[in-house]
This record gives sequence, C-alpha cells and structure tokens, in this order.
Amino acid sequence: MSFFTELKRRNVFRVGIAYAVVAWLVMQFADVVLNNITAPGWVFQAIMLLLAIGFPIVLVFAWAFEMTPEGLKKEKNVDRSHSIAPRTGRKLDRAIIVFLVVALGYFVYDKFIGEPRGVAGETAQSISTAQPVVDNAVPATASARSEDEKSVAVLPFAFRSSNQEDQFFAEGMHDDLLTQLAKIGSLKVISRTSVLEYKDTVKKIPQIAEELGVSTIVEGGVQRSGSRIRFNAQLIDAKTDEHLWAETYNRELTAENLFDIQAEIARAIAQALQATLSPEEEARIDRALTNNLEAWESYQRAVRLRLTQAIASINMGVTEINQAIELDPGFAAAWSMKAILLLQQYWFYDTDPATRDAAWDAIQSGRAIDPALPELDIAEGYYHYWGFRDYETALPFMQRASAALPGSARAHLARAYVMRRMGEWEDALAAMHRALELDPRTIQNYSDIGETLTRLHRFDEAEQIFSIAKAEAPDDTSILRRIAELQLLAYGDINTFSKLSHFAASTNPGVQLNSWRSSLYLDDFDTALKDVLDWQDGFLDTKDYRFTKPMLNGLTHLYAGDIERATSLLSDARKEFETLLLVNPENYPINRSLCFITAGLGELANAQKYCHQSLQVAPKDAYLAGETMFNAAAGLALAGDVQASIELVKAMLNNGVGPTIYPVMYHPAFDGIRSDPAYTELMQQYAPEEQQ
Repeated sequence: MSFFTELKRRNVFRVGIAYAVVAWLVMQFADVVLNNITAPGWVFQAIMLLLAIGFPIVLVFAWAFEMTPEGLKKEKNVDRSHSIAPRTGRKLDRAIIVFLVVALGYFVYDKFIGEPRGVAGETAQSISTAQPVVDNAVPATASARSEDEKSVAVLPFAFRSSNQEDQFFAEGMHDDLLTQLAKIGSLKVISRTSVLEYKDTVKKIPQIAEELGVSTIVEGGVQRSGSRIRFNAQLIDAKTDEHLWAETYNRELTAENLFDIQAEIARAIAQALQATLSPEEEARIDRALTNNLEAWESYQRAVRLRLTQAIASINMGVTEINQAIELDPGFAAAWSMKAILLLQQYWFYDTDPATRDAAWDAIQSGRAIDPALPELDIAEGYYHYWGFRDYETALPFMQRASAALPGSARAHLARAYVMRRMGEWEDALAAMHRALELDPRTIQNYSDIGETLTRLHRFDEAEQIFSIAKAEAPDDTSILRRIAELQLLAYGDINTFSKLSHFAASTNPGVQLNSWRSSLYLDDFDTALKDVLDWQDGFLDTKDYRFTKPMLNGLTHLYAGDIERATSLLSDARKEFETLLLVNPENYPINRSLCFITAGLGELANAQKYCHQSLQVAPKDAYLAGETMFNAAAGLALAGDVQASIELVKAMLNNGVGPTIYPVMYHPAFDGIRSDPAYTELMQQYAPEEQQ
C-alpha cells in the first residue's frame, strides 16, 4: 500500500482540512473579540502561532492514533479487520461540510451584510504579510467614465476600538487621504467637513452620494494592533452598488507606511475612475510629509485645533505643532501649519508684529525643506493677506495653491477671499461656488456666497442661497446673521434685523456690533446699553474693530439725549484712543473710533480730521470700502458737517457695494442733519418712494 493511500486510510487529510477550517473560524472569532476588548496585538499573534504549531501536531496524532469503539488506540495496536476508520472518515466529512458552511456563512455576512465600514473582512493570513491583498480588481464597467462620474466622497473611517487615540488615528488617516485625493485635478473630492456627518450613518450609499453630489463612495476601516496597522478600503459605484475596487493593507505601523498606503489608495481610486494623473500630481502624491509617527500625530492634533479659530485652540495648536517640529525639524507641512496658526492669531486676536514675524520665519523654514509644498503657498498668501492686507501680493500664492490642490475647498476659499478683497467679484464667487461644490454640507460656504451677493446688492440671488442653507440648518447663527443684514439692506426691515441679530449674538465682534446697531435703529436705547454690557472687557483689537465699553456707552447715551453722561464717558474714551494713536498713527480702527468720539464731543475740527484720516489710512479693500465710507459719513453727520457727510453717502451708494440707503435712514448719527435740505434731496434721490 502506498504512503499516500495510507494517509487517506488513516484520515490524515480529513483531519488536516477540518483543523484548517476550524482554525480559520477560531481566528475570525478571536479577531472580533480581541478588537472589541482592545487587547494588545501580541495576543492575536500568539493565538495564530499556537494554531500554526498545532497543525503538524494534529497531523502526526492522526497518523499515529485511530479512533476505535473502545476509544483512542495507537494505530499499530488496531486490528485492521475491526478498524472503523472508514466510518470515522465519513463523520469527518460531515463535520468538514458543517464547518465549511459556517465559514462560508461568516464570509458572506462579513463581506456583504455586516459592517462594510469596518475591518472585519481581513483574514488571519493577511495579517502576516506586509503587502496589500487585492480583493477585487477594477471591473470593465469602470472604464470610459464621464467627467461627472469622476467624483468621490470618502466616508469617515471606522475603527473597532474604544481607545480615543485610535479614533484620532483613524481621523488623521482620513484627513491625509482626502489631502492626497485633492491633489488630483481630474477628480472631484468632497471635503472632510461635509462627510463627517455620515460617520456611523445608517443611510444607504445611493442616498449619501445624492446628498453629496458624487458618483462613487469610499468606505474604509482602520485598526492598530500593537506595532501593526490594518486598513481596508473599498470604492463603490453609487448607482449600481458595485465594488469598483477594494484592498486590504497590513503593515508595520510607521509614518512611511501610512503615506505609502494613502498614495496607493489615491492611485487606485484614480485608476478605477479613469482619472489621469499628471507627472506633477504623481510627485505630490509620492511626497511623504514626515518619517516620524509621533510628529505626524502632533500635526494632526494641530490641524483639528486650527479649525475652531478660538484663541485657546490656536494656542494649543501652536504647542502641538511646536512638538511636531521638535520631533522632526524637517517636517515642512508642520512649519506651514505653525505659520497659519500664528497668522490666525495675528488677524483675529492681536496686532503684535512679533506674531506676524514668527509666522514668516516658519514659512521660510518650511521653504528651505520643500519649496513647492502647496500648504506653504497658502501660508505665504495669508502672510501678505492677514499680515499686511497686501492682496495683490497674496493672490499669486493662493492661485498656485488652488492649482496644486484642485480638490481642496480650503484652497479655493483662500483664493476667493483675496479676490473678494480686491473687488474681483465674479472670480471670487466662482471660487466660492467651487468650494461649495467640494464641501456642500458646510453651511459657512453658503454664508460666504450669500454675504458676498448681499454686499453686491444682488438680493434675489442671496435670498435663494440663504433659503437653501436655512432649510439645512435653521438655527445656524452665521446664516441668521447674514439674513438679518440682507433684510436691512434690501428692505429696510429693522425689526427682523434686530430680532435675528440678537438671536445670533455671540462673541464675534461683528455680530455684537450688529446687535447694538439694531437697537439704536429702533431707538431702543435701554437695550442698546444692555448690548454694550455684554461686550468683552478691554479693547476689542482686531483688524476691523477697535472699541471700548466707555466709547460705546458714551455714544449710546449721546443718541439717547443724555449729553452729560455721554460727555464724561466719551472724554475718558478719547484719552485712551489718542494715547493708542501716538503709537500707531495710521491704524484705521483707532482713527475711526476717534472720528465718532470727537464728533460726539462736539469738536467739529477734530472730528473732520479723524474722519478724513480714517478714509486715508483705511486699507484699499473693495470688501470693506462701502462700510468705510458709511462710518466716516456717520461721524461727519454727528459732528454737523452736512456737506461732507452727504457727499460720502452718495459715493457709497454709487459704488454699489456694501450699505444701502436704509442704514443712513435709521442710524441716529444722522438725526442732527435730517432737516437739512441736502439730506432731504438725498432721500428724494435714493430712498424708496414709500419711505421718502
């Protein structure tokens, strides 16, 4: 009898097959259980090792022993005429069939029914390899896709762990993959902020795709197991629910491997959607940000903190990014992020030139490492924009960044903001609409477009945008604030302006100022005084506003007719502002405040000086030009210079950007000149007939 025949007779093959199937099921069960209890990666590896060691032992045991009616006996002691090996073999066959059915059922559930966003589809075999395991090749149906079909949304990655660090890790990988895909010009890639709401969603793929305006969806799952990372991703056609591509990666947990995985996925998605990559795009995708995993994690934390724009978050972000730079001084993107954080601080919260200069040093450090990094172009653009209001110098950097990151809504918005300041309205709106297309679930994008249209007096278009946004987010304060402004500028509806402004009130200086102004427009001076009490203590020092509570209290008492109280408060405010002006004589907000303060004190010559000086030192900014003229006109009207005030109002109205005639009609600063013939003529020329 041959050795092979003897192996069959002793059921060695059957035992081996049964053991392999059971071992596979054990590993799937262990994978799920260990992941849910966040066990260390070595536990799963130990189970794999024990099962592997057990395989040859079981085969040897099957060869050496045989099951008999009296129990296990050594094979050499069994009389072959009484052997029940054939009967045992049939039992093993049935057992194998049962195990295979269970295994097949588990596989079908895991692949097609269970959590598609998880990592459950990985096999025990795949964890031992450092190479990607291809689950599905790109089918023929993926070819010849139209331009509209080359669009993708990457849903937040699943992670099977209660550890918050693992969640953060998955979010970081998600962010980086979106950044990689945004470099591919022929793809439309939905931004992170618009896909976050679909985390753990129960919505079906076609519904998600329709809401985001894409033809394909990427789902994925991330899991850290000790020193290894397991990641799976799949690209799904939203119309057919067909898997266009899927792949599972099992790698050592290093920064290099993270970037390699992201680059491979970006290429695979581009290939599946028939999107062509230019040599420049290939090079950008291949570029790893850092080789230090801890530096990458600190960088990702800073990215999250930057989004809030709160000063506490900015400070924490700077701390995190300094940690990243300390760990890897060659991390060019970290230098860029440091510059952005410092420039945010400079623009929104302080005017210390040292903050701006530190941002420039960070940009130069990044340029020395990677001169072509698009994120550094964005940072340098903001350096000229936020640092000096030098829009013409800033624009080429923003244009270069948006060309290098065509799928980045943030890059398009940066370009739009600069062009809006330059008065390139149509180009700015086009860039904003592109950002909205890439980030359709972010309400702020609607707010930006609607606000811009309102400033251009394109009120019907603005209302359409705001109606869409309000349907999505009825209580969003940024939208309500903009709707309030539209109601005032388009229709003179001061009641709605006041109601919505107070509802949307926050620590934002523009919103607080609107609340105060709306109370003044209604001659509700008690509420206006209360509005001032809610103002931040100390100077509100930004690039656009510089107010103190004594100043605002004084003006409110003045408008209410309490001259004595107003004079005391405004005199105190004047001393503070003139001291500030000595240090910075060309500061526009300080000159504007002194324009109102001296006008309120009845000092015509000083008011004329400060009001006209505010016009001279104001930034050359098309976005703010109308408001700049309005404020100077209001200050001159308060001082009693009728002719100069009316001329400025006419220039503002003829400019067609910013305030309309309604704020002039309602602002109490103009009360002293309303009986003047020049004001009457102004109303006859510009005010609606029913309000003349």
